[in-house]
Amino acid sequence: MYMNASVPPSELADVPPREVGPRPRGNARRELLLQATLRLIADGGVDAVSHRAVADLAQVPLGSTTYWFDSRQDMLREALEMFAREEIASLRERLAGVLNGRLSRRRLVDEFTAHLLPQLGEERWRAVAQYTLLQEAARQPELAEVCREWTAAWNEILTEMFASLGARSPEREAALFLAMLDGLLVGELAVPTDDVERTVIRPALETWFSRIPVK
Repeated sequence: MYMNASVPPSELADVPPREVGPRPRGNARRELLLQATLRLIADGGVDAVSHRAVADLAQVPLGSTTYWFDSRQDMLREALEMFAREEIASLRERLAGVLNGRLSRRRLVDEFTAHLLPQLGEERWRAVAQYTLLQEAARQPELAEVCREWTAAWNEILTEMFASLGARSPEREAALFLAMLDGLLVGELAVPTDDVERTVIRPALETWFSRIPVK
């Protein structure tokens, strides 16, 4: 799962090349290249990623990609790392209230619904890129390490959340809840359900949180 990126997809696709205004420089250009990497993965899988393809999509000189990334593997790894950093930071912000013990079951359902829905709508391409990279991690140890750190960060936050709610086994609850969210997203990305919020997401979250003795 992930939260919204800081570079909108309109910067990367479905718009004509910009003819005026400065191009991103420095770290902003590096981030643009990583977002382009994610877009290519979403549209064509990891095999679509190359220095040339990333530069073309980001509308920057080829030298920009070779300056920032020594290899295609570097682009894949750093794209996944950026994805993870953004998501964990945004997740902590979204759950700040519950970590202080102030959210009701209804608010929890609302917060996680708001987190999931964009990934099945306007931000679907990013969810596809995310799970494509996670699958690739099964073959690439350097990506697997990023995934381990990402999962550990998710589990840490969710464990803290479930502990604040009074769950009997916060660590186990966190691991199972994360697996449920991933399974729900993967299933809906593959075979979308009509009115997914009403028929799938909210019922799943309501059922889950009804088991937890929210304080």
